[in-house]
Amino acid sequence: MKLRSRSYLLKLMLFSIIIGTIPVLLLGAFAYYNSSQTVQDKVNEGNKQLLLQMQMRVEQTLRMIDNSATQLLQSPTVTGAFKRDISKNDFEMVHELYKGIAQIQTYELGIKDVYLYSLNNKWIVSSTGVNEYSSPAFRPQLEAFSQLALGSFWTRETATQPNALQNVYFVKKYPFNSVTPEGIICVVLSSDVMKQFISDQSSKLGSTFILDHNLDVIDHLDRSQLGKSMAGQSHLQPLVETNQAFGQYASKLDGEKVTITYRKSAYNGWSYISVASNKQMNAQNTIIGWMTLLVSLGIMIVTFIVAWFGSKKMYSPIQSIYTALNDVPTEASEGKPTGELNVIGERVDFLIRNQSLIMNELKGQQSQLKEFFMHKLFGGGMRPSDFEEKLGLYGLESLWPSMCVLAIQIDTLSDTRFNETDRELLMFAINNIVGDLVLHEQRLVPIVFSDYQVTLIGASSEGAAFKEYIFNLSDEIQHAIAQYLEVNVSIGISRTFTTFIDAPQALHEAITSLKYRVGLGEASILFIEDLQPQQGNLSVFPQEKEQALLDAIRGGNYVQSETALKQLIGALFEPPNQHQDYHLSLLRLLVDLLRFGQELSVTLEQSANDETTLIQSLFKLRNVQEMEQWFMSTFVLPYTQALSNRRDSQFKQISDAIIDMIKREFDSNLTLENCSARINYHPHYVSRVFRQETGINFGEFLTQYRVDMAKKWLKESDMKIAEIADKLQYNNAANFIRSFRKFAGMTPGQYRDEG
Repeated sequence: MKLRSRSYLLKLMLFSIIIGTIPVLLLGAFAYYNSSQTVQDKVNEGNKQLLLQMQMRVEQTLRMIDNSATQLLQSPTVTGAFKRDISKNDFEMVHELYKGIAQIQTYELGIKDVYLYSLNNKWIVSSTGVNEYSSPAFRPQLEAFSQLALGSFWTRETATQPNALQNVYFVKKYPFNSVTPEGIICVVLSSDVMKQFISDQSSKLGSTFILDHNLDVIDHLDRSQLGKSMAGQSHLQPLVETNQAFGQYASKLDGEKVTITYRKSAYNGWSYISVASNKQMNAQNTIIGWMTLLVSLGIMIVTFIVAWFGSKKMYSPIQSIYTALNDVPTEASEGKPTGELNVIGERVDFLIRNQSLIMNELKGQQSQLKEFFMHKLFGGGMRPSDFEEKLGLYGLESLWPSMCVLAIQIDTLSDTRFNETDRELLMFAINNIVGDLVLHEQRLVPIVFSDYQVTLIGASSEGAAFKEYIFNLSDEIQHAIAQYLEVNVSIGISRTFTTFIDAPQALHEAITSLKYRVGLGEASILFIEDLQPQQGNLSVFPQEKEQALLDAIRGGNYVQSETALKQLIGALFEPPNQHQDYHLSLLRLLVDLLRFGQELSVTLEQSANDETTLIQSLFKLRNVQEMEQWFMSTFVLPYTQALSNRRDSQFKQISDAIIDMIKREFDSNLTLENCSARINYHPHYVSRVFRQETGINFGEFLTQYRVDMAKKWLKESDMKIAEIADKLQYNNAANFIRSFRKFAGMTPGQYRDEG
């Protein structure tokens, strides 16, 4: 039969690709945007801090000059000198003025020269001399400074002056707030000092400069910009319009996006400005973008591969179901659906509609299910422990301390209104009568077993009291059957037992007791213990020993499996079992082992032979030793080897996964519990497997690996011991040192010193 095109496979693969790639694209875009924004914010914040540092360094120097000049200006020598003229005889006063000027004219402050100018007496004193021996050409500039309204200010000389665009001046009048000051002091600051402040920060901030209160350039790394007005620059308009003392905003300069960082000084009205190119700041973002793109492409390629193989894997069962159901006939031949799922849906719907009545009937036949379990219990097809788990189905919470089996058989249909064709109907009628007469909490479900009606009855009484209760109940059942059906029945009663494992033996005893009815007459109530005081032995298959063998094989334990097999075969051949019992038990063991291999998906070469060949091989064996050797070589050894290899592979995968987590995440709060949860295993199981594979437990392996990493950092880096301890998730350095000494035999400090 030719299959339709694999439309579902293509849809499944396309869907897998979409759900795999869209999150990757969204995550990549988000990661790039978030990292870019983070880098931008960090750079901007760094620019703010660097600009603040530059302002503090500049103003610290300016304030020191201001304070030094003020102290000199207010000294008695200077204030007294302003009130008089300087003649040739005042050499002592001039010497004191020189001395005061020399004290503030230090190299560290970058002071180029200091001028004292008397406005009333028109004399000039500087570090170079007095009046004409000083700097006479500078007198007009001093006069200009004296005309300004401010009592103290910082300024830069204009381009029309000698040595233009070189010096920064500090001017202060005496008295400070007087309308008619007597004199002024002018400190000339070397431009090299300001240039040093600018150059130190420009490489970090971009283009950095200082403006005075008129927006004229006080200092700039580009010396050609000194003295120029920046009032008309569009990118500085937000700075002009705002009253904030500091801030940051985005703008454009010559068509390029820039970030402006500014600080306005409350000391002298200067503005400190940084113009940083966003293009330069985004260089790191470009690298992050490319890395994100490459990682996303890699994940998408892996997604495509996984989607292809995963879709084929998931499509395989769909294809199998489709192939199996495609030949199922449907009611209509026209309008056939296309696509595998539609075909499967149509066929399944057809099957459901045709079998719904049967399914509904099966759901309502709980009593039949109970009878089925009873048949399996009496036939030895169910382990007693499994049956005890189903007691709730029968409305019971626990076993009775005393139990027995009642087997009822019709004596004869002669001289009754029934014939042999009615026997089966009569048995079901007797079954219903027993169910009505025996209380629900004192019995399991009554069943018809071949030519017998069988009931397992239990009670809390024991010994003679229990036997009397059973006899009275049996007598009541006999009379009820005789009254309603007008037939005589005999009842066989087994010995008392306490566990369900004896149920098959009890049924055998109850049926056996009915055979004594021939000599005792009809309508008899027969206790097997009265008829056979010595309890006989029914050949019962040793299920518990067989289960022990299967459990040992499942655990991959060859030695334990060999021991369990010997015990099982020994139990099969215990006297007084008959020859035919041996054959039946060996056949059952053979079938159970074959079924066990199928359940575990273990393929054996011997299983390729048909069952007849295996049975013939089994019955050719002459003694117990040959049987043990045959079962060991044919089933036990191949099963244990296959399961052991499968388990070893699983153990290695588990230990490799845990070791990989430790190597990747040793510096995180790693625990056995969260590692086990990530690979979907119980921590106790993972701990046992990991210790078996590595020879040490999880905690020791993690600690040893962390100590190895600590050794590497101690040799190859200058990290402090406290930093290493914190990185390796230790609560404190003392715990780390104690653990390191335990594994390395010395402290971390000693290990580093030896290197």
